Amino acid sequence: MFEPGFDQASGLRGDPPAGGPVLMPVASPAQPARAYEWLCTLAASLTAQGRAVVIVDGTATEATSRDRHDGAHLGLMRVLQDPSIAHLDRPTDGADWLVMPGAAGLQALQETAQAAGAQVALSRLLTPFAPGVLVLLYAPAFSLAGLLHGTAARALVPVIEQPQSSIDAYGAVKLLHTAGLSPVLAPLASSAPAALQTVVSTVADTAQRHLGLPLDSWPVATWALRVQESAIARPRPAHAHGYHGLVPGALHTGRAAATHSLWS
Repeated sequence: MFEPGFDQASGLRGDPPAGGPVLMPVASPAQPARAYEWLCTLAASLTAQGRAVVIVDGTATEATSRDRHDGAHLGLMRVLQDPSIAHLDRPTDGADWLVMPGAAGLQALQETAQAAGAQVALSRLLTPFAPGVLVLLYAPAFSLAGLLHGTAARALVPVIEQPQSSIDAYGAVKLLHTAGLSPVLAPLASSAPAALQTVVSTVADTAQRHLGLPLDSWPVATWALRVQESAIARPRPAHAHGYHGLVPGALHTGRAAATHSLWS
């Protein structure tokens, strides 16, 4: 377990199906729109390296329209329920990457994880996507924690030079770490680098002091490479689970956890 190059998430990353889709969780702040520039910067850096990127926006609710079949307006819930929608990769409208709303689908997948385990939920999430696609799951930290509990998977925590950024970032770090994930700070360069570094240092120092957690911080120039190295592959098919959790229900445990004090 403690051998160099090995960690608890290596089972999710190791020996993936050749060229299969992979996932990188990204924690959204309390006001998700504040980090959209950050999210686009990450997506652009990945597409510049030739990766097909899909953003599943777990902060946006799916529409009911069935007019399009590339996933953009259908949303995550629909593509999970309809096996005829498969091999999603690039949008048909010429955009650089596909963006899908996914709040309802993500809640259903949390129920799958709660009933059958994180690997089953992860496999279900990645099923509709084409080989080679890198899925950025942009969602509140409590939703990511509910979906990937206990996997030790890397999860990016955006850090931006904005009011309340340190509170958002530390809150996400605490939730993810408590759920058994491995949070990583990812500060986006701003016009006030000293102020941004103050936020990063505040979050890192607080995590070390209160959680005993030494935090990594990835410079923006390294994002594309590190995300591709750390993304989670689709697990091999498991047997006899028989639960898909595709009808959203009342899943409140993560939301309740989010109401606890963040700074202790």
